[in-house]
Amino acid sequence: MRPILLAGLLAALVALVPVTASGAPRGKKAPAPHPMIDSSQAGGPTGKVSVCGVKVFPLSVGNSWTYVMVPSPLPPDDQIKRISPPQAKQIDITVKSIDEGKKGADTTVTLEEKTTIDLTKDPKKPILDEKTVTTTITCNTKKFEISPDSFFFSGEPGGFIGMKLDNVTRAKGTSWTLTNGGIGEGEWREDLSAKWTRVPHEGSEAKLGSGKIELERQFTPQPKESVSVKAGVYSAEKLGLITTGRATLDSPLNADTKPMELPANWISTIWVAPGAGVIQTLNPYAQMYQLSAATLK
Repeated sequence: MRPILLAGLLAALVALVPVTASGAPRGKKAPAPHPMIDSSQAGGPTGKVSVCGVKVFPLSVGNSWTYVMVPSPLPPDDQIKRISPPQAKQIDITVKSIDEGKKGADTTVTLEEKTTIDLTKDPKKPILDEKTVTTTITCNTKKFEISPDSFFFSGEPGGFIGMKLDNVTRAKGTSWTLTNGGIGEGEWREDLSAKWTRVPHEGSEAKLGSGKIELERQFTPQPKESVSVKAGVYSAEKLGLITTGRATLDSPLNADTKPMELPANWISTIWVAPGAGVIQTLNPYAQMYQLSAATLK
């Protein structure tokens, strides 16, 4: 199941161990907007059309991003290797539709995300596993909510295998808190919960369990960096993300069963370039992805 956050919480028999990443948030700063950067002058593709007053992320029907795996600056240790999911070879994301609400209403951006994992063991017999999921970004002038099964949520592709996630509720904050359409300097937090249900194989009527998941996601903007990815060079905002969370069972085996907690210091790093969106990610498994190509309006 993916993303890794849910894999760690719901695979109760797997002991997840956090990895130190370069995105550890720093001290608090007074909220203030960053000046917007024209990344097109730095050589990478950018777009100028978006929704909800967003300037940092070009969202227009037909826009597409392709991400590829690259070596991590921090290789995983042996414990991480034992629990790491297979790393995707490529992720292709396309804006399929935009439903703009009336004045003051939400706008829903529908994305198609295709993940390709290379399972090849014999070079003469290539095996590519492809999975396509539909995700959404919901926004207005005050919020920018990314569905948890999207690559843009935490830099982990693929959606959920053998699981259904619904009734997503945000108790606090939003996925990205934007200032004048861009990333500001102030920290923010998003708290959300959802109901999870394990889905049996087709034709089976087995009941495999269900429950609730709660996540607290603390974002801290860090100093801008010049980032060279396969698509070009960008002046990018760097976001440190620390996630805490827990999962509970609707029908625990006994009354003493405690929630399954996500390990401390579960860190991700996301680099965002104005006009291009997400250009690079590093997740807690020390798996890194970079933007390799984009078609943006």
